[in-house]
Amino acid sequence: MTIAANEGPRAISRLADRIAAMAPPGSHVLELTNPVPPPFQPSPAVSAALNRTAIMSAQAAQHTAPRRSRSLLTSAIEGFVAACSFIPYALVGLALRLVMARVFFLDGQSKVDGLRLPISAHGYDFSFVLPMQVKAETINAFLTQYYALPVPAVPAAYVVGFAEFLLPIMLVLGFGTRIAALGLLIITAMIQIYVLPQALWSVHIYWASMLLVLVSLGPGQVSADAIFRFFSRR
Repeated sequence: MTIAANEGPRAISRLADRIAAMAPPGSHVLELTNPVPPPFQPSPAVSAALNRTAIMSAQAAQHTAPRRSRSLLTSAIEGFVAACSFIPYALVGLALRLVMARVFFLDGQSKVDGLRLPISAHGYDFSFVLPMQVKAETINAFLTQYYALPVPAVPAAYVVGFAEFLLPIMLVLGFGTRIAALGLLIITAMIQIYVLPQALWSVHIYWASMLLVLVSLGPGQVSADAIFRFFSRR
């Protein structure tokens, strides 16, 4: 029994020696435990990208305060523009029409003669003359002072005298506003070119600017044109 018991370990030992002898030279016994992996080392390209990202983050942090200040300024400007937009063009157009109508109507009243209609309200005088004929002084002025006009003096005196009565009334009512403003703009241009070229920057440029606004944008909602347009669309 003892011999049999000793033969077992000896047989196993001899088997292990034979297996070791059969292994190729230079081979190593596999380790059962997993080796610890080496620490991760990024590639040069990845390292450069990380550096650029860090630089961009630092620059963004530096520009944060100026951007905030610019955003506050932009908000203030936008708020001011929004506040100005609350002024309706209906009021702007009405003001421009009344101003230009007064300028040309008073000038036209000095050129014509006819029936005078006395009108007053609350201490204000709104009397005006119905143009029946052109004054002799007006015809004389067209013959002498306005001789450079490219049209005959007498017909021009009648056309201007009656136009400066009718077209301002159209502006006040807002009836045919673009046509009336265009007619007064032509009269302004004729005065500037042939009568008073030195008055461009003192008077005529402002008249032309206001009349161009009316020609471009029309009379606004407070006008006969707007009422007619409203009923024509129904």
